[in-house]
Amino acid sequence: MDSNFGKYVVPPTLQRLIDLQNDLGDTEDFFKGLDFYLSLENFRYFNTPSDVIVFGNIGANGIHYGFLTDYGSVTELEVAPIVCVSPMDFDTPIRIVARNLREFLRVNLTDSALFYNHFSSEEKYLETKERWTTEEANSPYQPTENEKQVRERVQRLLLENFQLPHIDNPYRYVQDVGLARQRNVCIQTMDGLGVTEPLLQHEKHSPFPLYKDTDPDLKLLQEYINSAPFASRLALFRDLQLYYILQDNHELYKIVIDTMNNMGLTDEASRLMQ
Repeated sequence: MDSNFGKYVVPPTLQRLIDLQNDLGDTEDFFKGLDFYLSLENFRYFNTPSDVIVFGNIGANGIHYGFLTDYGSVTELEVAPIVCVSPMDFDTPIRIVARNLREFLRVNLTDSALFYNHFSSEEKYLETKERWTTEEANSPYQPTENEKQVRERVQRLLLENFQLPHIDNPYRYVQDVGLARQRNVCIQTMDGLGVTEPLLQHEKHSPFPLYKDTDPDLKLLQEYINSAPFASRLALFRDLQLYYILQDNHELYKIVIDTMNNMGLTDEASRLMQ
């Protein structure tokens, strides 16, 4: 877990989830109740942001959840925003889905599909959700009585012991979380997360030009890194992970790792090396 969590300690709410899984004694029972598995060590994809600490995955299509630390600027993970990474969605693989873990758990109980699906409107989401419910009810593959009991028990334990906040409208909540994030972004990035690190008064951001299916000019990239503001270099890291599988380009990968270490981003560099 050390390379995943870095300088951060396991937050209280996550520790209680770990304890819940230990009490259940079965990772599958945990999944039946919460629709995700705990993943605390090396569950990462090439486009998992280096400043995301992964804590769970849904067991399909590589979709996973994590704490966004904003390159170590978050004070503690209990208040860190939660992101969903859909690695097979190459254009928009990352989105912020909750303000913190407790609010994530509340929405996850009933509306987890909001985390990894895109809906054009609330009406479209409700229509789709109703259709899914009907299809599930008519499916020949129904959960067994034991599976139903396990799910009810796990969810009851969660509600009784975690003091989850009330959220009136999960669809609007997720939309509002995304809008709030954009208001805090100082530099936009191609993955939609952006960078919250502010530019200094005398600094100006100019993005480094990147093109899919075309490797960057490494000499120009190094010159950019040597002169760009700190916040601009953070934005560059986000864009590079969206456009390239860094581990497949040894020279580019080394430049990124060396730059992160030189900037004091040793936790982020370590996660990229997992």
